This record gives sequence, C-alpha cells and structure tokens, in this order.
Amino acid sequence: MRSLKISKLGAWVYILSALCRAASGGVIYNVTFDTTPLVDHPAGPFYLDLAFTDGSGVNDANNTVTLSTFNFGGGSALGGPFVFGGASGAIETGVTITDNTFLSLFEEPFVAGFQLSFTLDLTSNDDASGIPDRFTFFVLDSSGVPLPTLAPSGDYFFGADLHSTGPIFDAYGGDSSRAPSVGSPVSISAPTITLVNSVPEPSTLWLLAGGLATLVVLKYRFASLVSRLSWQRER
Repeated sequence: MRSLKISKLGAWVYILSALCRAASGGVIYNVTFDTTPLVDHPAGPFYLDLAFTDGSGVNDANNTVTLSTFNFGGGSALGGPFVFGGASGAIETGVTITDNTFLSLFEEPFVAGFQLSFTLDLTSNDDASGIPDRFTFFVLDSSGVPLPTLAPSGDYFFGADLHSTGPIFDAYGGDSSRAPSVGSPVSISAPTITLVNSVPEPSTLWLLAGGLATLVVLKYRFASLVSRLSWQRER
C-alpha cells in the first residue's frame, strides 16, 4: 500500500514537471492599422519588413517573435518571402524570428487592402548585457525604401524592446510631409496594439509546481502519521 502511494506521488511530481518544461513564456498582442491610403497607390506593391536585433550581440537566441493570422482587409500576400538570420516562415503560414544572429530580417510583398491586422507573440527574457532585444516593423515601397513615418529615426511604424517585465512599445503614424519613392505622401495612423493575454514564464510555473508537489508530500506524510497513530491506539 505504501509503495502504491509513493508511486502516485512520483506520478504527480512527474506530470507537474512535464507541464512546466512544455510551457513557454510569452505575451500576445493583436496589431491593427488602417492601410486604406495604400490601396492602388503607385508606390506599391508594398513589403512587410520585419527586423529583430539581439541586444547582447552574442547571438544568445533567448527571445522569439512570432507573427500569425495575417488579414489584409481585402488585400493579400504575394508570396516569395526573403529571410535572413533567425527568420523563417511566410505571411501565409506565420513568421517566426529568433535572435540567434545580431540582425534577423523577414520581407514579403503584399497587395494592400483597407486594414492590416495580425497576432504578435513576444517572449520576454532579459539580455545579460542590459541592452534589450528589439523587434521593429517597417512597410517598404516597391523600391525597397521604408514608407516615411513620424518615428525619430528609421521610418518604422512600431518597435518593441523585450524585457522580463513585458515589452515596451513605441508606435508612429505615417509622415504626410514626405512622399514615398513614387506618388503622393501617405497618411497612415499609428498601429493599434492590444494585449490579448500573457503566458507565465517557465520559472514561474516551476515555482507553482514546486508548491503543489510540496503539498502532495505533506498530504502523504500527514496521512501516514494519522495511520500510525491509529494503529498504535488499536494496539
């Protein structure tokens, strides 16, 4: 009987440990912005350009960015993605970028619709250097030049610095005072970035599992003690 209880205890601890190992930390957002000004614009077709830089500079691969469920609001992806470094995938199936090189890039052309939306999943690990990993989102025109934005430098629509406390975003609209390579200026509002949910980091789940395992151990020991006391009284 005792060996059966120990086996049950071991099974509980194993299951909890397996669940913790399977979990991965991350924060999920919905990103949406109005691309109506890009519809039939002569500077198209446009390109999504995604850049991910490793803050540590040692290619530690401790963070991952995933973009999925793209919706172009009447537009579509054109296929033929270009990937560099830790980037892989395609707009049609989802894009994953890991900071296993100092700079990772993803580009793919698209036909603009009235709205662009997608899901953005970011892990949240600090870099030992103190400089955070950074994800940056650009839209390029057909000449490969970023559409002008109000960003202080680089003409990007939004960026995210990854921290253990959560990402820090900065987002900007289009700069209507500057034109793309072809055609008139494009006035696009800054993207809307909305939190969907967050997944606990594995370390947090390990603490939870440890606490539950301790409770199981205490329960077994308490039951065993009660059983011994009852047996002694009966004698």
